[in-house]
Amino acid sequence: MIVDRAAIAIIAERRHLENPSIREAHGAFEDAGYSVEVVVPGGERLFEIPDEPPPWEAALSRGRDLTGLAFLAATAALGVLAINTPHSIELVRNKVAMQAVLLQHGLPMPRTWFAARPEVFRRVAHEQFPLVVKPYDGDGARGLWLLSRPEDADRLPQLGDDRSIYLAQTHLETDGFDLKLYGIGSRIWAVRKPSPVRFPGPGPAEMRATDGAQMVTLDPQLRDIALTCGRACGLDLWGVDVAMTPSGPVVIEVNDFPTYSAVPQAGALIAEHVLGRLNIEAVLGSAGRDKALSVIRTPQ
Repeated sequence: MIVDRAAIAIIAERRHLENPSIREAHGAFEDAGYSVEVVVPGGERLFEIPDEPPPWEAALSRGRDLTGLAFLAATAALGVLAINTPHSIELVRNKVAMQAVLLQHGLPMPRTWFAARPEVFRRVAHEQFPLVVKPYDGDGARGLWLLSRPEDADRLPQLGDDRSIYLAQTHLETDGFDLKLYGIGSRIWAVRKPSPVRFPGPGPAEMRATDGAQMVTLDPQLRDIALTCGRACGLDLWGVDVAMTPSGPVVIEVNDFPTYSAVPQAGALIAEHVLGRLNIEAVLGSAGRDKALSVIRTPQ
């Protein structure tokens, strides 16, 4: 008798399919006895809203394509374990909401303003400049601008979408390197790499290819920052962009499912975390979620 294997879906844009962590996770799921279905969203694909759950134990999602995020949300609403959850992904995509949540948790962050029209940033006090400006739902370094003085706001392009807004943060001086904190469950790593972003002057950022990412020592302060960011945003897989300033680390933003550059066996650890989450969900389901959680929370 042939028994169908349990399945896990990977929902990822085509540009992410060759990412080492995605490939490693795919292989680790198969090694654990699962079949893997890869769903590649995009503008050319037609989705039908499902009325019953797909045959997946879990769905692992990476990317910002709206059709992929919508499909993830639909499957999660029907009971499929989503990692990360649609709610958490939406929170960190909306940089305004993300900043508010992180500030509420006492994390060190630059002063931040947002507006729909570029010229409104002229109202920011002169002493707060220079500012780094980006779309509030920006992906990576896309759309970054530097404003050296209030008058530079007039150079920002108007946003074509009525639903888009700009986010502006005080510019922080660093040594030209980015510090990335990566999280998988309760595991945290710190990686230092040359910044791909350069501002030759006021105006759009110049992007350059960089390499040389390397693991660095994770001190207690950085570990606490990473864990607080991940838990505050409800993420299983996340990255934190940190600026190391003369006065200490400052959180720039949090992202869902980062690249995990230089993190050894990141894909295998992602798969291990997903399978662990499935085991927890199975225990909660068999024991009754309320009863199981009451046992977990009862002091011994």
